[in-house]
Amino acid sequence: MRIGLALGGGGLTGTAFHAGVLNALADHVDPREAEVIVGTSAGSTAAALMRSGFPATDYVARVTGKPMSAEGRAILGGMPALADPVESVGRQRRPASPQLVRAVVRRPWRYPPGVALSAFLPEGTRPVDAGAQRFATLFDRWPERPTWIVAVELDTGQRVVFGRDAHTTVAEAVSASCAVPGYFAPVTIEGRKYIDGGAHSMVSLDLLGDLDLDLVIVSAPLSTTDWVARDPGNVPRAAMRAQLRSEARTLRGTRIITVAPDARMRRIMGTNSMVAAKRAPVAQAALEYASGVFARHFTAR
Repeated sequence: MRIGLALGGGGLTGTAFHAGVLNALADHVDPREAEVIVGTSAGSTAAALMRSGFPATDYVARVTGKPMSAEGRAILGGMPALADPVESVGRQRRPASPQLVRAVVRRPWRYPPGVALSAFLPEGTRPVDAGAQRFATLFDRWPERPTWIVAVELDTGQRVVFGRDAHTTVAEAVSASCAVPGYFAPVTIEGRKYIDGGAHSMVSLDLLGDLDLDLVIVSAPLSTTDWVARDPGNVPRAAMRAQLRSEARTLRGTRIITVAPDARMRRIMGTNSMVAAKRAPVAQAALEYASGVFARHFTAR
């Protein structure tokens, strides 16, 4: 069976959500063996871990600080433990990209809302590299299996797919994909600045169209299973759900299993995706939640 994974953005709690989802998926298929993996922002870190050979069955243990298997420990080796985001260094006030601002003002219809907003936000000042560069210890070359890490080139606003259209190291690609606009500093690769791929799309599910896959598993921490009008905090999630559904139309004929937070998961995750203290409870809850989702889908076949 040809399986694709699409792992979306979601900050620190999103990383924990992916841990639970992939850990649960391992009861049915091995995420490491996916035909292609698309990772955006938090999803890029999960994609890199899977392609390193790290067992998904150790993922929740990794996030919660519990003992891992001998295989998991051997693969991570000297890779530093999960760290909290560093403090902001200084403060910027000017838009991150005057060039992109001018382009957006002239032709706003050409740019996704996230890209347009990113143009006007000041540059973040927290260095993202310290966290994402952990992957430099795991890879000396790009993975052999298709692994697509999504970022956005800041000055053009264009989506860039590392591993497919552009090439760099895994660590640099993950750093670029995780550079949340206005929070983390853009990542410079060969003279070009890159920001979080979620500015274009939180999942970039459309990249998996026309690949003749049998099954696509989507882990979307910032989407939602439902729309609750009385919950204002659910509005951004509903927008991402709509975008995800639109992108899913490019995969007609391919079975898609989407794991997105329900009401209980949303309460556990909260509204601030950068709260490090929530990683452990989110990972554990996501494992239980996703186990139920996959049991229903895989048993129904």
